[in-house]
Amino acid sequence: MDNLRRFLVVFCIMLVLAAAVCGVRLVLSYDNFNKNLVNDLELDIPTYDPSGETVQSSFSNNILFICFDEENSETQLMFVMNVDSASKSLNFMFLPKEIKYNIAAGSMVGDFGSMYYGFSSSRGSSCASAVASFFDIDINYYFCISTEECAKLLGSFCSEDGGVIFDVPVDIYYRDYEKNINIDFKKGAQVLNGTGIVDFLRFYKTFDGSYTKELLEYYDGTDSKRMNIVARFIDTFITQKFFEPSTDFYIRSFTELVNPFLNKADTNVTRSVLETVGQILATTNSQKIGYFLPLGDVSFNDKVYLEYNGYIRNLELDESISPSVAMDILSSRFKTLY
Repeated sequence: MDNLRRFLVVFCIMLVLAAAVCGVRLVLSYDNFNKNLVNDLELDIPTYDPSGETVQSSFSNNILFICFDEENSETQLMFVMNVDSASKSLNFMFLPKEIKYNIAAGSMVGDFGSMYYGFSSSRGSSCASAVASFFDIDINYYFCISTEECAKLLGSFCSEDGGVIFDVPVDIYYRDYEKNINIDFKKGAQVLNGTGIVDFLRFYKTFDGSYTKELLEYYDGTDSKRMNIVARFIDTFITQKFFEPSTDFYIRSFTELVNPFLNKADTNVTRSVLETVGQILATTNSQKIGYFLPLGDVSFNDKVYLEYNGYIRNLELDESISPSVAMDILSSRFKTLY
């Protein structure tokens, strides 16, 4: 009887110990399982935007930039910029003024130089829709600013270091008293800021249509030729202000410098988008920035048009890309996944 009692006592103790051990194992297994769930379900926290909109931390989208001349009814500069936070890359596609577009619904035909003025209302959003349809890409953001305000915006990025040191490749001169345009730059290293930058970038043809051999190497009266200089300047601007800066002021203050101009532009860009662009500029490098230009055949219909033929040009490598490869470039470099 005593032996039986001792057996039962020992057996019960063993059961309790076994249950305790199993309980600990179950708890540990549950904790490990739960930890895996937390890791698997971890989501990117959206950036808060005071306007009520949010931008995902994984952001890949196109922004249409337009600089227009209010007095002369002419677009001075237009390009699409892809912002990709995942790859920390920027890609630019410059849109020459003379590209011909056609909107079948309204039988509207024009060129990109007059596109912004071709829409009586909702100009920015209408231009974004037209460009998106033209190249079969998505453009959810647009930023349209006058040359006057653009000069002030660029000037704010010259306040701490005096401007942008740029090697002007050739003497350029253009004067039109009626339109109040006076462009005069000498060949060689120049310090450009604010109004000087806008004046320099807007030049693409001479007033009388005559060109020297030296000038023809850089300008021939077409906006397409000018875009090579524009791309070179933007690359210089980004390099001096963000990659090799004499001061980190522009990196730290990017959002604060640009944000005031949201109220002065025709735009749907939010502060959150600016923060995303600023973060990329602070972390990217020149190898992650691309510059492209759509090409076309020149045609005449009361004026010179550029009929887009599906080719694009890689301005960094100075090479033309066939339509089939160009489509791949547009879908990969100008993707809008998020």
